[in-house]
Amino acid sequence: MEVTHIDTAEARSLLFDLTRRYGRTPEHNADWFLSVAKGEVRPPLLIHLSDGRAVLAYDDGNEWGMLEEPLVPTEDVARTVCDFAREALASSLIKKVVVELKTPVRKEVLGMLPKTLKARAINYTMTWPVYDMHAFDSALPGGHWKTIRNARNKLYREHQVEVRDAREVDTHDLHGLVDRWKSVRGAHDRAYDGRYHACIENVFAGFVSARAIFVDGQLAGINGGWKFPGKPGYYYGAVGIHDYAFQDIGVVLYLEDFMWIKNAGYAYADMAGGEKELTRFKNQFQPVRWYKTHVFSIVRA
Repeated sequence: MEVTHIDTAEARSLLFDLTRRYGRTPEHNADWFLSVAKGEVRPPLLIHLSDGRAVLAYDDGNEWGMLEEPLVPTEDVARTVCDFAREALASSLIKKVVVELKTPVRKEVLGMLPKTLKARAINYTMTWPVYDMHAFDSALPGGHWKTIRNARNKLYREHQVEVRDAREVDTHDLHGLVDRWKSVRGAHDRAYDGRYHACIENVFAGFVSARAIFVDGQLAGINGGWKFPGKPGYYYGAVGIHDYAFQDIGVVLYLEDFMWIKNAGYAYADMAGGEKELTRFKNQFQPVRWYKTHVFSIVRA
C-alpha cells in the first residue's frame, strides 16, 4: 500500500486525474474531498493498492476514514475495501478504519473480511432519494402537492424571493448563514459546518452551480451541486442549507433546486443522504427510489 498525502501540486494533479477517470459515486469530486478535509481538519490521503486501485481517505490520527467507495470498477469495490482495511490495520498506529457503504456492498464486505478483521455494528445509516426530473411539474398539480404548493405560494406572496449566484455573494454573509444553520440544528443532528465554510472559501470549486436564495433582501439559504460522476444525466444536490428564518423556507429551497436541475437538462437528481427526519421531509417530493449507505468501522479481530 502506497500512501500519498495531498499536499503538493503533483499530488493534487494525480487526485483530480483519478477522480475524473474513475469517479462513479456522488462524492467522488476532488474539490469536495479537499473541502471536507480542510473544513474538518482531516488531512486527505490518496491510497494506492495493487492493480492500480485507489482509495480516497482521511487521516484522523489513529483512525482512517474512507470517502464513499474506492475508485475502482463496481465488481472490485468489496475486495478493495477489505484490502485497504487489512493493509491500513497492519500498522499498530491505526486502530480502526471507518467506511460508508451501500447496503449490498456492506453485505459483500462482511462475507469477505479476513479472519484477522471484524466489522463493528452500524454507527448510523443514511437514506438517499433519487428523483425523476421528467416527472417533476413545477405547477405542483393535484392533491398530493397541495400542502407544498400552498406553502410555496404563501412564501412568494408574502415575501420578495431572489436567487443569485452564490459565488458573487459576500463571503461574510455566506459564512454567517452557515453559522446560523448550525446554531439551530438539534443537539443530535450531524451538522458538519466546516465543509460548507471550506466550500465558501474555495468559491464553490467543483460545483456546476451554487445559488444563494434571498428573502426580503436577507440571505436565507444556499443550494448547489455537481454532475454525478460516471452517470450521464444525473445531478448530485450536495448542498442545501438554510437558517430556518422563514416558515417553509426549506420547501422553497428544495423546489428551487428541482427547478434549476430540470431547467439545466438533467434527467435524475440524487439529493444526498440523510437520517430519519430529513428522509421524512424529502419523501414529500416523491422520489422514484431510495438507497441506503451505512457508516461503520472495521477493526482487528
